[in-house]
Amino acid sequence: MKPVVKKRKKIFLWVGIVVILALVTVAKILTGGTAAETVQAQTGDIIRSVEDTGYIQPTTNYDLHAVQNARIIQVPVATGQQVKAGQTLVVLESLDLAIQIEDTRSQLSQTAAAIPASQAAVQRIELELQKAGANLERLRSLHEAGAIPTVEYEEAELRVKTMEQSLQEQTSLLESARAQEAGMNRSLQNLNRKEQQLTLQSPVDGIVLNLPAKQEQVVNPGALLASVAVQDKLEIKADILSDDLGEVKLGQRVTITAPVLGANVLYGEVREIYPLAVEKQSALGVIQRRVPVIITLTDQANLKPGYEVKLAIETKSAQDVLVIPREAVRTLKDGGKEVMVVTDNRVERRPVQTGIGDRENIEITEGLAAGEVIIRDGNLDLKDNTRIK
Repeated sequence: MKPVVKKRKKIFLWVGIVVILALVTVAKILTGGTAAETVQAQTGDIIRSVEDTGYIQPTTNYDLHAVQNARIIQVPVATGQQVKAGQTLVVLESLDLAIQIEDTRSQLSQTAAAIPASQAAVQRIELELQKAGANLERLRSLHEAGAIPTVEYEEAELRVKTMEQSLQEQTSLLESARAQEAGMNRSLQNLNRKEQQLTLQSPVDGIVLNLPAKQEQVVNPGALLASVAVQDKLEIKADILSDDLGEVKLGQRVTITAPVLGANVLYGEVREIYPLAVEKQSALGVIQRRVPVIITLTDQANLKPGYEVKLAIETKSAQDVLVIPREAVRTLKDGGKEVMVVTDNRVERRPVQTGIGDRENIEITEGLAAGEVIIRDGNLDLKDNTRIK
């Protein structure tokens, strides 16, 4: 019996060894190959956008400047204060202007006082001339009849001519005084308008955005004194790189985010694209050519003038298309595109055609089907038929 038992033990031992070797072989097969992350191609929506930073500003903004040399004597409002149309913002004083107004009023008063006397003189001379003319007509008849000497008639004639000359002179003086009065009135009106300009008033119901004016400050023409904006009417101004502006068009939708908005996302629309690019210096000191773009807001939420926001101008979009991660596509030397498809754990390099893309994904228009598995990192140096684990 003992030889049979030994023989059975030997068989069991060899069977165990074979099983172990088989398990080791299977484990090597299952765990062998190059490690690589894979992803499945799937359908979805893709939006290409131009992203940048913008700043909130009032849609309607009024800058009020000094129009003459003056001294600020009163600033009855404060930055951030709500004001009504016509409300006083800044009061200035000009001593030179005050002196000019006083002198003009004094001269106007003197001229106005002289006009009635001049009018009376004209009326008096007109009456005297009327009498002298009647007397001359009477004497002419007598002279023609030989009743009076020629000398007496000539004296009457001379008196009429003298009175006519006096009337002409006095009338000229009256017209000059009236013209002078009219000119002084115009000058006084101009001076009064200048005096009114010394009181700056809000042109609209709004909010004081900026108030550089300080009491007792002396300002020159052109100095900014206050800025007022219509409240609750805001827009975004963004300076977009000129290189990114090729696909930006009026009416395109804009997505707006900001830390102050939290998880809230706002939407706007491109309303205006400036016709001129300007030089701007980036935070890194690089000079860039940027174009101002104005974006309207459909909802202002809790945004205020001066707030910084992040915006994405949606330039192109596609719905229900095949998309994969952008990094999965490899660009060849000839400009072609390819991806690495994984079939039965082995790599197959396959050429593809691409469509639009965003920062994360890209559209595949040809060469790949939904559900196929690909290598996420298209820059991995994997040859065809490489085993992947």
